[in-house]
Amino acid sequence: MSGGRLAGRVAFISGTAGGQGRAAALLFAREGAAVFGCDLDAEGSEETLRLVRAEGGTIASLHPLDLTEEDGPRRWIAAGVERFGRIDVLYNNASTAIMRRIEDDDAWSSWRYTIRGELDLVFATIVAAWPQLVAQDGTVSIVNTSSTAALRGLPLPIGGGGSCAAHSAAKAGVLALTRQAAAEGAAHGIRCNAVLPGLIEAPVTAPIFAAPGARERIAASVPLRRVGQPEDVAFAALYFACEESAWVTGQTLVVDGGTVSIVERD
Repeated sequence: MSGGRLAGRVAFISGTAGGQGRAAALLFAREGAAVFGCDLDAEGSEETLRLVRAEGGTIASLHPLDLTEEDGPRRWIAAGVERFGRIDVLYNNASTAIMRRIEDDDAWSSWRYTIRGELDLVFATIVAAWPQLVAQDGTVSIVNTSSTAALRGLPLPIGGGGSCAAHSAAKAGVLALTRQAAAEGAAHGIRCNAVLPGLIEAPVTAPIFAAPGARERIAASVPLRRVGQPEDVAFAALYFACEESAWVTGQTLVVDGGTVSIVERD
């Protein structure tokens, strides 16, 4: 694990108990990074530690940890810096949302929960890490997770028509935050970019794929004709994390099999 595109670097990755976070932890460790994770799911976090260490990787984690709590981001950053001494990559992967239609009775409470769980926690984590990132005064990469929902209105995957306004708004906010962090961080050598996944097969989306015929219908709707996997997103994040993107900041990378970019006609 001493070689690779992230050799000698320390990568903080939130939401490492499964899905995209676990895939990133495994990939970044394979590429030589020391990984510091966190998640509310302690059992899943322990499994990620086991998997990475079984491959000879270096990883530690603070769990269970709720990043939506006021002191959560500061505790995570402080614990990781105490353990590894620095932050070379900050991958804001974790999020939590409640998908509701505008017409639903709990639309407003779900909005507040989702904005906090998908936008506020990203900003809070950047704020907590910022003094450390500035003090390092070197090449630092922040990678934020947005979504293709930030680019267009989408039907809810479960429960009929409509769109989830809170999820779309939060993920669009992440894009604006990414650009602003890139602008403010440039003088300090801090880069900030965002990945925009489409529908990815992961524990959080398992109910969608469990429906009869769902996998086939979803794959057929994607121009590349397959379902997205957590590893697809992890490789995109790796590009932003490593020195190959050293002159790239304030940018976005859509990872959705061409769904947003390609309009197919019968």
